[in-house]
Amino acid sequence: MRRALIIGVNDIGIAVARLLVGNGYEVAMIARSEDEGKLGKKVPAYVYVGEPTKEDFLSEVGIDRAELVLSLIDDDTNIRVAEIARARGVPLVILLIHDKDKYLDRAIELGAMAVSISDAVLSKIANYIRPQFKQLLYSDENVQMYYVIISSESPYIGQSIKDIGDKCGVSIPVVVRNNEVIITEPELKLEPGDKILVVGNADSVVKCVERLY
Repeated sequence: MRRALIIGVNDIGIAVARLLVGNGYEVAMIARSEDEGKLGKKVPAYVYVGEPTKEDFLSEVGIDRAELVLSLIDDDTNIRVAEIARARGVPLVILLIHDKDKYLDRAIELGAMAVSISDAVLSKIANYIRPQFKQLLYSDENVQMYYVIISSESPYIGQSIKDIGDKCGVSIPVVVRNNEVIITEPELKLEPGDKILVVGNADSVVKCVERLY
């Protein structure tokens, strides 16, 4: 079984632990206090209490057997954990970074994956306030037609019109790309910024549009 070690028994650590357990990992967590450790009862994980910046302690809890280490507390601790983990040969180390300007370069030097708190928050906010990329053009009891702009986050980028139509049960007869109107061929693939018409029965169109843009 794959093993993961999470530093920090907090809201983020608990959520990540649940995700990993659900994906087949054996998870161990490190808390700095008994009170913090009690929070680990919410997940099926081994919880150890100790100082995660001490290499001997990390060795005792099995860092050498982990294929994934995540450090999710303060920046100084996270960097120190990364130093130890990389020196011990852990293949994948993920750090939470609060002060990107101060710590990001060091994380990269260590070969760790850095997740910036500010970037994550900004990305989520931007997703909520982004302009609407869809517009209903026609609707009756049976048929709907939507105008949709394909965003850079669409899961259908790179997929063919035929594949999308088959999956969604809709027709995409027209794509506007770079101000050029394209009557679609089955193998035409979607690109970010494409403006498309989606036509079909109401239920299928609505479901497709929600996934498309």
